[in-house]
Amino acid sequence: MNRPVDIERIRGYFDDPKTVDHYARAVANVGLWDSEERVFRDWIGKGARILDLGCGAGRIAFGLWDLGYRAIEGADLSGRMVEESRSIAECLQRDISFSRQDATELEFEAKRFEAIVFGFNGLMQIPGRAQRRRALREIARVLAPGGVLIFTTLDRDDRLYRSMFGDVGNPEHDPTQNPNLLEEGDRHFQTAHGTTFMHVPFREEVEADLEAAGWTVVLTRMRSEIAIEGRTVVDFSEDCRFWVAKKPAR
Repeated sequence: MNRPVDIERIRGYFDDPKTVDHYARAVANVGLWDSEERVFRDWIGKGARILDLGCGAGRIAFGLWDLGYRAIEGADLSGRMVEESRSIAECLQRDISFSRQDATELEFEAKRFEAIVFGFNGLMQIPGRAQRRRALREIARVLAPGGVLIFTTLDRDDRLYRSMFGDVGNPEHDPTQNPNLLEEGDRHFQTAHGTTFMHVPFREEVEADLEAAGWTVVLTRMRSEIAIEGRTVVDFSEDCRFWVAKKPAR
């Protein structure tokens, strides 16, 4: 396609039945990563009102329920993902509500949640740095003072991505050759489920975006530094960076 990736292209990828099926299988076959469980237990109180943003088919939301959390909601850009997560919730008899939401323009009232999880690099699937910053401001709006945001990103300083982006001129990530891309660090690539988009940031870029949106970083560590994951998780996702950021108490 001869135009930059936009939010409707992203929605189309996640609405595709093959993608929905992949994420639904992850609910049963992958579940929570050990690293996710450790971070959630450390930073989210049991009584917190939690939003699983970019929830997909509900892998994290259902995992939080199994850890004993109960005030959970899920939201995703894809209507078909929301339908799938609702179906799984009904099957599992989990009292979790799911809604279709755009992270850059959330429909929730201000200060609704005390913790928000944006898992599996979801923030970086928003095209354009300005839009990602807008999402960070929206998340802050619906989070109570002192609340916590937990999310993951890939890391362009990681060995895999140093090598990948060191391949100068590769149209998969070269904005001068690939009209689908907006900025340095963007990737437009083929998966088993279709063609998708991901921005791969440097750590300093994410820190600057969080600061610009009024967040305070309280933790940033690579997944491999938090837990040694099993083969199922490693096959599902490459190493990524965890971020925990707090909204000011006032």
